[in-house]
Amino acid sequence: MKKDSKVSRRGLLGAGLSAGATAALGGPKVATAAPSAARAGGYDAVSMAMHIHSCFSEGGSNVSGGGGASMMAQLEAARSAGVDVVWWTDHDWRMQAYGYYDGIAFDGTAEDGGLQWIVQNEGTVTGATYAFVSEPRSPDEPGRALRVTAGGTGPGWSGSYLFGKGGNAFYSTNISDTTITVDVLAEAVGTDAALVVQVETSYRPATGGRPAGVYTLDYRVGSEPGRRLDGPLVGVVEVAPEDGWQTLTLRMIDDVRAFWPDLVAEDSGLARLRFGVHARNGAVGSGVFDHLVFHRTRDQLEWPVRTQRDLMRRLAPAYPEITQVLGAELSMIRHLNVFMEDFELYTYPPTGKAPVRDNSVAEAKKAIRWYHDRGALVQYNHPPTKPHELVRTRALGADLMEVANAQGDLVITRNRMGLFDVAARNAIFLTATSQIDDHEGRNWAEKPHLFLTSVWARSTGTRDLLASLAAGRAWCHQQARWPGGRLDLRAGGRSVMGQVLRTRARRVRVNVRAEALPPGSTVRMILGACDRTGATVPLIKTVTMPAAAFANGPVRINVARRQGRYVRVEVHDADGVLLGYGNPFWVLNRRARVAVPRARRLDD
Repeated sequence: MKKDSKVSRRGLLGAGLSAGATAALGGPKVATAAPSAARAGGYDAVSMAMHIHSCFSEGGSNVSGGGGASMMAQLEAARSAGVDVVWWTDHDWRMQAYGYYDGIAFDGTAEDGGLQWIVQNEGTVTGATYAFVSEPRSPDEPGRALRVTAGGTGPGWSGSYLFGKGGNAFYSTNISDTTITVDVLAEAVGTDAALVVQVETSYRPATGGRPAGVYTLDYRVGSEPGRRLDGPLVGVVEVAPEDGWQTLTLRMIDDVRAFWPDLVAEDSGLARLRFGVHARNGAVGSGVFDHLVFHRTRDQLEWPVRTQRDLMRRLAPAYPEITQVLGAELSMIRHLNVFMEDFELYTYPPTGKAPVRDNSVAEAKKAIRWYHDRGALVQYNHPPTKPHELVRTRALGADLMEVANAQGDLVITRNRMGLFDVAARNAIFLTATSQIDDHEGRNWAEKPHLFLTSVWARSTGTRDLLASLAAGRAWCHQQARWPGGRLDLRAGGRSVMGQVLRTRARRVRVNVRAEALPPGSTVRMILGACDRTGATVPLIKTVTMPAAAFANGPVRINVARRQGRYVRVEVHDADGVLLGYGNPFWVLNRRARVAVPRARRLDD
């Protein structure tokens, strides 16, 4: 890979670009009659968040908890970042509860699904112990049961819990159709001690006079039967102890509705289940848990789609400026996002508990063909940087590929950019997008590394968005450092970014458009060979220009076709940090034997 060239006629020619007529007089030629900032050839700039998780995914199912994003939280975050379109892409198998636990036996083992028990104490806990005991146990289940004992010294409640961490979050999904039953034996409870089954649901922004936070349901066996709020975000359902074993029934969605009637209750996921004792004022509580059962009513393919569409409809009035589109992230194979008009869930083969992801190329290509047959576009998510496999498999047959890293690791982003250039060199026509992959729904505006994907589209209608993605009329930009950034490549009076021109002409005139550039930033024009040799390294040269060169409009360049070329654009700040990147324009010989997707064809 060659280093950046100086901004000069020699540098432009060396890169396979030629400057316009005025370059020799001290600067690049600036095109006249520049398009407006908001529109280009009848297309609007539309910003999109294309990899977003909500209450149908695993959320904060890790040890520290923290819930997961509700759809409401993500929409609020999108609004703060000025996003026009949110594509919902929850994990498809979590939407289905595919291979999920149907119960927890409390026998102290992994229960054939990677279940772990993690002790978590909160407050001034004393004498906390736990054990998996053979007796007492529920009469409805063989094996062992979980006993927890703990005290609390202060006047406020202290708690000792065991977090049932499901292997690969095998119970985390939307709770709308789910009821839980669990058998409990209250051994020592009273005014100052209670058994607790705690359900951590989703994170929501501040609403209804309540602060932002995770909404939690506590199901307690103690001495104060009834329903009440313990602070604004904790709903308590308490029942009196019975002699011997009793069954608690957790009607979670009904309880969310009852405690917070202003919420769209169905916008709730299940992040963590914890089992333990609350105690205060020196009291000691003790009890046993056994025989937990998940009662789900969902049809695995139809119910999640219907439910999430209904949530989109019900949340839309509060966010009228945001267009919502339903998709999903295929996750029991290599991770792939699916974008289509009438979304359908993929049918996985029947399985038992705790399925394992099939990472094979064959299964990924099979799923992509299944969705292509239904008119979908498929995105290769956070791809491994394996150029040999990418070339051999033609990027699995995907249409789009994530480039920007969700955590802001610019080394990963640069490696993926190199992978993208390998694809471009071999005429594997992909649309480069950004990886947001957000599960939290918190403070997008405070994440300087977060890249949005924008497109030039005729509207925010799904069909128009898909058409722009298929054509490659897309660029990515940091929503904090370059929020109004726009990129385009134009030729012959039309946008050609993402397009493939097969032509007899030896040179093609292209206008490079870069707008709202930050002071001190630079624009890098990357010219790459598209020689289609199967090579697994990029063959590119770079020309760098200052932002000032674009102050009065697009910069005009000529692209020499040679054996095949493409040009794309990057924007970097004064410190060299990547702020944005656009998709390529390919120029090939008219006789080149290359299969070009219909949406990208620009044959002259």
